[in-house]
Amino acid sequence: MQFADKVARFKRISKDPAVFLAASALLRAAYSVSPLRFGFSGFLVFVVPPGYNTAPYEAAATDILNIKRDEWSADWVNKDPRVRLANPPKVKGTPHRPASIFDLKGLDILIAQDLSEVPRDVRFAATAVLQVEPPTVGQINGARRLWSRTPFSEEFASSLARQPHNVILAAVLKPTAAESKIEELDAINRIETTGPSLFDLPGYAEVMPWAKDLARDVERWRKKALDWKLVRSGVLISGPPGTGKTLFASALATALEMRVVSATLGEWQSAGALDDMLAAMRATFNSVNDGKGAILFVDEFDAIGTRLARPSGHQGDQYWQVVVDDFLKLVSTIGDGVIFVGATNYPQWIDPAILRDGRVDNHFTLSLPDTVTRAQILRHHVGDALSVESLMDLADELDGRSGAQLDRLVRDAQRAARNEDRELQLGDLEAQLPAMLDYTAEQQLRFAVHEVGHAVSSLALKHSFSANIEVRRRFDPEADDAFGGRTIYDLVPDHVPTETSLLNRIAIAVSGMAAEQAVFGDRSLGSGGTSGSDLEFATGLARKLVGSYGLGTTPIFIAAAKDVGDRPLPQALEDEAMQILRDQYEGALSMMTAERERILSVASDVMAHGTIRIERSGEAKAA
Repeated sequence: MQFADKVARFKRISKDPAVFLAASALLRAAYSVSPLRFGFSGFLVFVVPPGYNTAPYEAAATDILNIKRDEWSADWVNKDPRVRLANPPKVKGTPHRPASIFDLKGLDILIAQDLSEVPRDVRFAATAVLQVEPPTVGQINGARRLWSRTPFSEEFASSLARQPHNVILAAVLKPTAAESKIEELDAINRIETTGPSLFDLPGYAEVMPWAKDLARDVERWRKKALDWKLVRSGVLISGPPGTGKTLFASALATALEMRVVSATLGEWQSAGALDDMLAAMRATFNSVNDGKGAILFVDEFDAIGTRLARPSGHQGDQYWQVVVDDFLKLVSTIGDGVIFVGATNYPQWIDPAILRDGRVDNHFTLSLPDTVTRAQILRHHVGDALSVESLMDLADELDGRSGAQLDRLVRDAQRAARNEDRELQLGDLEAQLPAMLDYTAEQQLRFAVHEVGHAVSSLALKHSFSANIEVRRRFDPEADDAFGGRTIYDLVPDHVPTETSLLNRIAIAVSGMAAEQAVFGDRSLGSGGTSGSDLEFATGLARKLVGSYGLGTTPIFIAAAKDVGDRPLPQALEDEAMQILRDQYEGALSMMTAERERILSVASDVMAHGTIRIERSGEAKAA
């Protein structure tokens, strides 16, 4: 490889400040291999600084090698094989040519945005793999002088060299003194936000401490006081629909003054076949890896899937293996300043390797808001029209509503007020309440008996220290999951579950149904019929005991616990799991029958007060 004559080379690269800075950096890196006047055989791999655009380096390399190029067109890229990008952008209708050991003929310089773009065999074949450094103080001031600009002070130029690529070029090109505009330079890559900031929104108590720590680290990173590798910036947000997972991403972006880039697996798949889908996924990651900082939000994150521990023989196994492997690589090499946010309703479906430390290592579950949080959410949407205190009774009537549903309720109330040409009033919100029905006294007693059964069993089996029991008096007939009662436990820590403690969990789960049978001689639908029900939990745990944990009659492992529970096991193990359920239900029924009078007494207290707390000692108190 021979470099072009110095004078001719300088004339070409001095036409564009970006190309001049890129060429200076390439020549500085190459000089460590051989004095430039002699040249050398083979090819060089240059890895540009993190977040830097490869285009100026590609143009600089062609000028250094005296390759003719049309500055208005990129056609020279296809005509001359001496300079290439390791992972060129994919152009529809033309073959994609990433770096390959089988396609190196005529290559002199390979430009890579990240070392991972260069296959290991290509690295081995190269004369040298060189990491290109950001512009030096001298190079920055050299560019200023070339364009008749006043050079910067060494201190300012030194701090400028640590800024993102676009900020350096903006400062170099500014005709007037940039040093007095340092605050404007710091703000170049901060977006002008219009949406709400996460720190102003109610309903995110679970994730707020992490987000505030992240905001402090982002500021340190922007001031070059913190290496991005020390920032724990990957997060998974899970929870039921409507709990604000999508809003979280945009509100976090607003709080951090960053842009947000959203994607879903479905969008990537719509690009076409596997290669097209992978290219679309890589393009999304590349779009945020510019060193400026961004939120990369991937919704329906569980759709990425999970790799099988062993092949099943299905045709799609290899497809998803490749997808997950490529996704792992992209997440592991994500650029500086990029905060990855995944959202899902089903965190258990995500490959564990994606969630390990160093990738997406923070996980927060957003729950449906409680009464106080519902009032705060309503207050946020109504503005100054109403106080939180005035909204508490209304919020209490909206149990089980998500943040998204509360937002819609307020918008409907505001529309009604606008139509009458007046300000919003509390009555407008109350008018949006669903038509509630009252539970009968018999129904309330059944709910109370059911929940007391769970609590008595949990305390007797030393699964909890205390239990709070609540019964509802009214319900929304249109709600999908209106509950009649619930029990919240102060649990005894069980960090190393045993066979006995796991069997006790099954017994507690079926004790509500057993209490109904013991008291009324009849059972309701309250223990089953829905995902997350008592019976789903009990059935799944029984299957895990015999098919994954090895705690059945025969110690055997069929599959990981996450893959066992929601479908039948081989018949012998399925029979054993069903026997466990029968045994635990019979034990729970025996306990509930013996405690029948106590259960009725505590259930009466629940009906009288709505909510009570019972201790392991047996004492019951109004909550």
